[in-house]
Amino acid sequence: MKEPQTVQHLLKPLENRLATPSATSTTQTGDYTSEQGATRDSGPSEAEQQTRVLVNMLFARFKAIYTHKFASAYSTPDEVKLAKREWAIALKGFQEPLLAYAVERTKETYAWPPTISEFLKLINTAYKAYGLIDPRSAYLQACACRVDPLTFAWSHPAVYFAAADTGWYKLKSEEERVTWPLFEQAYLKMIDRVIAGERLRVPQVVMIEDKHTFDVAKLVEQIAQALNMAEDDIAPLLYYTQKTLGSGIRKRYREQSQMKLESLGYQGSLPN
Repeated sequence: MKEPQTVQHLLKPLENRLATPSATSTTQTGDYTSEQGATRDSGPSEAEQQTRVLVNMLFARFKAIYTHKFASAYSTPDEVKLAKREWAIALKGFQEPLLAYAVERTKETYAWPPTISEFLKLINTAYKAYGLIDPRSAYLQACACRVDPLTFAWSHPAVYFAAADTGWYKLKSEEERVTWPLFEQAYLKMIDRVIAGERLRVPQVVMIEDKHTFDVAKLVEQIAQALNMAEDDIAPLLYYTQKTLGSGIRKRYREQSQMKLESLGYQGSLPN
């Protein structure tokens, strides 16, 4: 099976073809029952309506690709309507470029119209074409982050930003039934941005300059030259630098060294 070339060049004409209404498929998907089992009486949401439109276009493509094989799979209008309802539920939330890509791979892979399961597998290959992973795998990766998110080995920056939008503490402390829907919604938004051509980058860790460090050997040399003494005589006076910064013992040793150097004629101040 040939791999995609430049994805944007491949998908653009496919998007246009997928989005072109066809007179060969006019059956509407109709109302369907929600996951909670309650029928929607207030009408479909914008997202649901968009999914129905995409499913209608998808079936039009299948009919054009598989001709009589498609007709034999769905022989009556009622069968087509029921099938579209199931496809609409399964494809809810998927973006048009992913579906267009999967349709193209369908032609190369299946001699007969694909099942929902087969088509979903092809959509996963579309994620890979963008360097992404599927939403569920992305969620599990986000939950696995137990260290600094900025240094975690993310498969794609989209996972990082979706996790950040969901909330790091929430991912670690809340139950999956709470965090999974939030993450999935956030990740799908990130996918939209990636498909649109946006390049996401995980923020880089800003290293804070340690102003407390200094070159002890260089300081010994400077003091020895100032006092016209041997470096071996000065080095023991900087022993305090080996103690923990900010500790009491370091402070006392420094004060003793400072007093000794001043008695020798040194006018400088030793660093903390």
